Amino acid sequence: MRLDSHIIGADAKSTVDALTDPQLWLLVLYTASVNLANGGLTSISQFGALVTAGSGFSNLKALLVQMPVGVAQLVFLILTSGLASLIPSARLVIMIFNTLTSMTGIIMVYGCEGRATRMAGLCLGSVFAVNVPLSLSLISSNVGSFTKRSVTNATLFVAYCVGNIIGPQFYLASQRPRYQQYPEDEDAGTYSEADHEHAVISTFDLFSIGIGPSSSHTVGPMRAGNIFVADLVEANLLHRVNRIRVAIFGSLALTGEGHMTPSALLLGLESADVETVDTSYVPKRFEAIKTGGKLFLGNTLPGDKGKEINFDYERDFVWEWSRKLPLHSNGMCLSVFDAEGNMLATNNLYSVGGGFVVNGALSINVPPNSNAQDSSNSSSRESQDFATRESGHHPADLTENMYYKEIHRADAAGDRRAGSEIKSPNDTSAMSISPPETQSKSTVDTSSPETSGITSADTSSARTTASNPPHYPFRDAASLIHLCRKNNLTIAQLVYENEKSLGYSEGEIYQKILRIWQVMDESILESVQAEPDSILPGSLKLRRRAPALYKRLTRGLYPSHTPRTQKLGHEEHSSSNTTESSSAKSKTKVLTRTETGIGISKRRLPRVHGSFEHPIAPPPYRRATFPDMDYLNACAIAVNETNAAGGRVVTAPTNGAAGIIPAVLKYTLEFISDDPERDVLTFLLTAAAIGMLYKRGATISAAEGGCMAEVGVACSMAAGAFAACMGASPEAIEQAAEIGIEHNLGLTCDPIGGLVQAPCIERNALGAIKAISSANLALSSETGTQKVRLDDAIRAMRVTAKGMRNEFKETSLSGLATSVSIHIPVSVPDC
Repeated sequence: MRLDSHIIGADAKSTVDALTDPQLWLLVLYTASVNLANGGLTSISQFGALVTAGSGFSNLKALLVQMPVGVAQLVFLILTSGLASLIPSARLVIMIFNTLTSMTGIIMVYGCEGRATRMAGLCLGSVFAVNVPLSLSLISSNVGSFTKRSVTNATLFVAYCVGNIIGPQFYLASQRPRYQQYPEDEDAGTYSEADHEHAVISTFDLFSIGIGPSSSHTVGPMRAGNIFVADLVEANLLHRVNRIRVAIFGSLALTGEGHMTPSALLLGLESADVETVDTSYVPKRFEAIKTGGKLFLGNTLPGDKGKEINFDYERDFVWEWSRKLPLHSNGMCLSVFDAEGNMLATNNLYSVGGGFVVNGALSINVPPNSNAQDSSNSSSRESQDFATRESGHHPADLTENMYYKEIHRADAAGDRRAGSEIKSPNDTSAMSISPPETQSKSTVDTSSPETSGITSADTSSARTTASNPPHYPFRDAASLIHLCRKNNLTIAQLVYENEKSLGYSEGEIYQKILRIWQVMDESILESVQAEPDSILPGSLKLRRRAPALYKRLTRGLYPSHTPRTQKLGHEEHSSSNTTESSSAKSKTKVLTRTETGIGISKRRLPRVHGSFEHPIAPPPYRRATFPDMDYLNACAIAVNETNAAGGRVVTAPTNGAAGIIPAVLKYTLEFISDDPERDVLTFLLTAAAIGMLYKRGATISAAEGGCMAEVGVACSMAAGAFAACMGASPEAIEQAAEIGIEHNLGLTCDPIGGLVQAPCIERNALGAIKAISSANLALSSETGTQKVRLDDAIRAMRVTAKGMRNEFKETSLSGLATSVSIHIPVSVPDC
């Protein structure tokens, strides 16, 4: 049988004919273009799951939810193939239709708000992949020669691969979509600041003065109690309160009284100021409340606005061991009742780390004679209709209090109250949990918005408040460095200008920063002057080491490194206020060297372990002298021992990591600085800028990121700040901060016995040393040559935090907490 040469031809002429055919290159252009999207959108191994996760799914569910995408492709493949077989010369029209369908789907993903609509758009957006078999069928029908067909198929395959390779390069981080996040699970939701407009918060919100041992379990609850009472006063309800019910959830409940959460929360309800309350007064007053059965709400409010009520600690303080509120593990539900047992108001508050409190909308019971009630409802006293107070002083959403730490909302600038991109939940009342007793008294199903009468807060309230946006807003390290270069400012100068735009005068900024450093310095002093080997509170019975370490440093071992006394700013007059901290009364004390002469002392035999008759003689006992390292160890351990004892410290950025920044700053002032006032400002403002990046881009909560969110972040902040005091450029500061966090990624939070003592105290000492080493590495390197940027490390930290098991995130359920045998009836730690 003879076949025509044009059918089976395999010569060079057929190859040239194929490569010069315009139809081939049109198909090549189409194939490469359409697979630009295929390289990213529909590739599970690349960006498909990320796009799906943008609609509010977890990483695992994002992979599973992509299954309908394949179903959509299969359905369109069957339909279009059938139509192409039935209708002659319709393949190009069908391919155009599929492409337009995909474009419509992508527009739905981009422009629509609902999660279901976006997922439908994503399914339609993948329909273009159906055109691949249709384009191959065009070749089999229109190319006759075997050689030409082979060349055409090979060329189209190359175009397919090129499109898939080039496609992912168009997915730039700077152009990533910022979809509204939808909670996939009511019980698994956590607050994230990753989608806010900028990272700028006040330095004085990031660094706040409080008491130990925890920023999230002590400082936050005390501030939450103050906020709740202040809201009751504004709502004119405090005088009607006869009883209060306090419920703590999740990690707050599991830590027990050892972390001072109950005492801090109850003292906060008595309006004790976390910055000035006498630390020795807190445990005494807590015992008096429990034994006396009386709680004085708003005790220290001006104008005698407070009210004393009966308080049964066993009945009215509820430990919700197995439950947690939707937004965060550290949740509190506070409810007040009148003399007849009717609920007056309730609110959910969350302590999310660093002393920050998320304030939910206060829901109040509208009085029966209110004009807002219908006449039929006003006559029924059994109907518990709650309405969120529609006042300009109440929050528009559940994320309001993340940007400031003021007790009264009116004291905070509008831009610090709520970022412009924050979306308020559709129903804030769904986030509130009513106490069991109100459910039995109510004849209305409070879970139904139609019957409960709960309405969302006035969403215009936050927007009508005068907003003071930062003068130099930045959202990541890259934009921060760009602003510094563009405006010829150091990082500290840029943050200083932002503080001025937030409403602080130059004098206020100066005084507040020096006050922060003063408290840091006093927290070191308080511990090194304690009795050597005294026992820290808690069942662990850990001995203090800071006094002995400091004594070793000042007894003459290091004559060239004797601490110098520096005096910053103007000496403040001592206060006679009874609530002033005992540590603050020692302001005039300074650390001075103890001069010791050389005398005759009794010689001791050297401590040597081993046989002197062995061929390998035992080495004598000795100790390497690294004065700088010893000084960092002593200062960091001192601060954290003060914190563990419930003393006054600066949250920097948390209490569990409060020793790193003071230790490095103290070292800078004592051994390096030629202008202490300048370097205090430079150090703390630079550290604050770096801390803002972590708060926005990752987390500073151990409940979400383990100890890398505390010690790791503090180490990074101290490294960048130390480099700044050494005259480093913004790029070198960024590199120092990156090195500081890079080698703390994955650091677990597993304190023994759930106490902020071991390994927390030593971990701060190591963090301070690593901060200095990180800065020195950056200062010794050529800027711009590093392969890992700070923004990359922050993203890695966020991913690592999500991937860590809960046992290693503030639970004491694994690691050292379970390896060390000690019987302590506390299962969850707090740092």
